[in-house]
Amino acid sequence: MDSFDYHVNVLMPSNFFRDDEKWIREMLLQLDPSTRGKITVRYAEAYQATWDQEPVSYRKDNTARRHANIRLREFVRKYAAFSQGYVTTPN
Repeated sequence: MDSFDYHVNVLMPSNFFRDDEKWIREMLLQLDPSTRGKITVRYAEAYQATWDQEPVSYRKDNTARRHANIRLREFVRKYAAFSQGYVTTPN
């Protein structure tokens, strides 16, 4: 069972694949509220840049969401504990 409160109003990125909304929300809720805004902008930028660079039209969504989701997952893994004060430096 999820431990995340989905009723919290979380600013979502301007560009993302709609099927990833729940997962993105879960990732963002692990971050400090002051960090979420910056990360949503970076996520949208990464998604759009990758989507624009993919030359094959039917691969655009999958390539963009994979790239942006990997970046978000790695950021959360490295910096969530740091931003909450559990570790002294991000790994």
